[in-house]
Amino acid sequence: MSASLFAAFCLYTATILFGNVNGECPYGWHHYGLSCYFFSTDNYNWLNAQNSCRGHDARLAEVDNKEQSDYLMLMARTLGKDHNYWLGGRDDVVEGTWMWSSTDEFFTYTDWYPEQPNNYLGNQDCLHMHAAFNMKWQDESCTTPDRYICEKMYPGDGSEVIG
Repeated sequence: MSASLFAAFCLYTATILFGNVNGECPYGWHHYGLSCYFFSTDNYNWLNAQNSCRGHDARLAEVDNKEQSDYLMLMARTLGKDHNYWLGGRDDVVEGTWMWSSTDEFFTYTDWYPEQPNNYLGNQDCLHMHAAFNMKWQDESCTTPDRYICEKMYPGDGSEVIG
């Protein structure tokens, strides 16, 4: 099976297991649970990624549970196997105290790679899924250009957009 055929098969399988690819989400966004997700192909630093999401009435993705984390990991591996993805967490206010950027709420779920976060060189305040760590989380310098995942409320339930 060719690599592109395998990727298409994985995406199809993810669609069956985790919901419609488009449903009522905007074109290019993926539906899972109560959210729509956009997996970028551009590399931005964390702040520019955040601003890009806001430009789409969304936020950088915020992970609340293992099922959501598993979905994001599967999709990231399928759509950008060798790429890292920014998420919406940060610890720039108090080192080691991780919060979601849109709400300032503390993490209730984490999926850190072993020995992470480590604040390497004292300059890692932003959260991303790291490809070399099987999409587990690590802290990273916020100025590093990486892909990113935006999240907005699924419009099918009549709710307003997250922002």
